[in-house]
Amino acid sequence: MKLMVIKILNVDKVRLYAFVFMFLCILALLSFLSCSGSKDENDKEVGHVVDCFASCYFNLDFVGAVPFCTIESKRWLSFISSNISQADVDIIRTQQVGATHEIGEIEHICDTFVVANCSIFNFLRVDTLGTSGCITEQAVFRIPVVKRNGKWLVKMEGLLQSERQNHD
Repeated sequence: MKLMVIKILNVDKVRLYAFVFMFLCILALLSFLSCSGSKDENDKEVGHVVDCFASCYFNLDFVGAVPFCTIESKRWLSFISSNISQADVDIIRTQQVGATHEIGEIEHICDTFVVANCSIFNFLRVDTLGTSGCITEQAVFRIPVVKRNGKWLVKMEGLLQSERQNHD
């Protein structure tokens, strides 16, 4: 009788271990799925902010770009707007269409910081302050975005610089 009770207990332990294992697997799967949904939601929010910011910034609407930036970024917007010359404005006015953009990969650095790679087309590039800019067909910019108080915002730590294109 004792042997039979031990065998029954061993079978119950196996079932218990199997149940616990299955429960943990399901829990891990649910956790993974909930995180991936959150990343997709973040990418949509980041994409919207970068889209609005790039539309304004690269078409020289710096006042329109302000709501999509951190407080400390406003000084950089103010700086660049104060250095746009009448010659730059005249160059922009000759264009049939304003600057356009495409948002590429969004790199997740951590939960509150991402970098959006953004291709900009037909925009005014101002290389040197004090000289007129020129229309550039295409360049890629890495736009840093941070999450503050539940809201994604572009964080400028200087003037945006295009990535160097490697033509090797």
